[in-house]
Amino acid sequence: MLKANLHSRLHVSLKVAGVYLVVAALWMLCSEQLVRFWIQDLEWVLRVQRINGLLTVIVTAALLYVLFKREITSSVVTTDHLRKNRQELLDILDAMPVGIVLTDGTVIEYMNINFSERFGYSLDEIPTREQWFLLAYPDSVYRRELIDTWYDGVENAGRNGTLIPAVETKVTCKDGNVRQAIVNTQVINDRIVIIYTDITERELLRNELIKIQKLESIGVLAGGIAHDFNNILTGIMGSVSHARTLIAPEHGASQPLMAAEKATGRAAELTRQLLTFASGGEPVKKVIAVQPMVEEAVTLMLRGTNVRDEIQVDEDVQAIEADEGQITQVLHNVIINAVQAMTTGGVLRVKIGNQRIDSSTGDLPAGNYVQISITDEGDGIPPEILERIFDPYFTTKDSGSGLGLASAYSIMTRHDGHIRIESTGAGGTVCTLLLPTTEKPLSVPMAPASLRELHHSGQAKKRHPILVMDDEPIIRDMTTAMLSYLGYTVHACEDGETAVQLYKKALAEGAGYSAVLMDLTVPGGLGGLETSRQILALDEDACLVVSSGYSQDPIMADCQAYGFAGVLPKPYTMANLEQTMTAVLATRSAI
Repeated sequence: MLKANLHSRLHVSLKVAGVYLVVAALWMLCSEQLVRFWIQDLEWVLRVQRINGLLTVIVTAALLYVLFKREITSSVVTTDHLRKNRQELLDILDAMPVGIVLTDGTVIEYMNINFSERFGYSLDEIPTREQWFLLAYPDSVYRRELIDTWYDGVENAGRNGTLIPAVETKVTCKDGNVRQAIVNTQVINDRIVIIYTDITERELLRNELIKIQKLESIGVLAGGIAHDFNNILTGIMGSVSHARTLIAPEHGASQPLMAAEKATGRAAELTRQLLTFASGGEPVKKVIAVQPMVEEAVTLMLRGTNVRDEIQVDEDVQAIEADEGQITQVLHNVIINAVQAMTTGGVLRVKIGNQRIDSSTGDLPAGNYVQISITDEGDGIPPEILERIFDPYFTTKDSGSGLGLASAYSIMTRHDGHIRIESTGAGGTVCTLLLPTTEKPLSVPMAPASLRELHHSGQAKKRHPILVMDDEPIIRDMTTAMLSYLGYTVHACEDGETAVQLYKKALAEGAGYSAVLMDLTVPGGLGGLETSRQILALDEDACLVVSSGYSQDPIMADCQAYGFAGVLPKPYTMANLEQTMTAVLATRSAI
């Protein structure tokens, strides 16, 4: 710009001098000849020459005035035009959705508004390229690699006449946040133009998509194995719990049977974790209070550890509508990770309160939520690991499955909630859970009874005939045995067609069944849903209970919408079976 201004001024000066030289030379030559031609008297010649000299000065001054005025006016117009064009160019650069920097190779001469707002730095803070590299790339190893890559690209482009390849970088902003950007470089004359395209949001969306795809792939696997695996577990768990009731507590086999039942429970828990990824299912929800659920989970998970808890609960914490087992599973997974992070002990701080979100965000819609914050005093989580903690099968533990936090993420998503994990400034980690609240009244749980209490109450149930339908012989026989032990009269069949015929026959005989316990899925036969429709067509007051190893099925989540009075998720123990049957029969008796 400076060279252009100097060139323009020199051009104007030469132009004025040239015009003046021509006019002055013509005036001097012509006026001298005219005076000598018209005047012969020497005295008059001298007088006229003096007047001529005066006129020459006047004409010269006038000529110079006219010439300079015209050129100055033209120069002012040109300067204003250039200034306007320059401002328009700057406005265009500032309006660009990318960050733009102009440098001579050492000094940064210009940066647009997008660059300043995106990364937080002003021109005064990064006057040189070296200062920019130091602030934007504080890691010396990464900075050196980036500079070498960039310089190689610039040199190869200059030597071969090719384009300078784009470089993907992670820029540390003034506020400490790291943003991902693609850097394009262009050399124009003796200036370097650098363009930063921010791809942070795009990468976040891409990573989220990859995470969802991973969860979906596990969902396909989980949905495929859930039914068969839970059928196997049902046979084992039910048989073991039944066997425990047949012997005295002091019997030598009592403890091994109890251990076997606990082991089966752990296997069932793993299956439930896998099922949280399965597509198409919904949690089996009920209205629950948050505080007792959280306190129970904390107490259980901290038992036997060197970690103590501090629980802070705000007033009037609202209830949530959720699958209590699944949310408890989320709490267990988060608390276990927190305890394992505090290898030398410490304090686990838990805070429960209401949270209002006024505007919709990328994570949650506007509304009322219960927020559960769990903060540990561990060493924190490195950024490169923090990005992957919700990935299925990702773990930093030798004995970890990598499903804990991944299943927590899936569960929270299915509950229209959100889970966020961050490292605190003090080095620990805080996990925040957000779950939508409900105005519905709390569900009233049944008081559990011991197995021997259930057995002694069995004589009063002889009047309750139960029909069991399940295609698995081991489950059918086991459930029949448990219900018989509990005092029920039981008939069993292997498919829906037979169940409908037995129910029709019982109605015709004037007896009927007090309840029908049926498997939801019967390969190659009439399943629970179609069976229920046919039985309800015969008897609209039929008491139907659906059971399935795929607890995420919509029918299991909202059984009453499909005509069922209750659900019994597989696998189940004798206590689970008794509580379910007692509840549905009590409800029917009250109608």
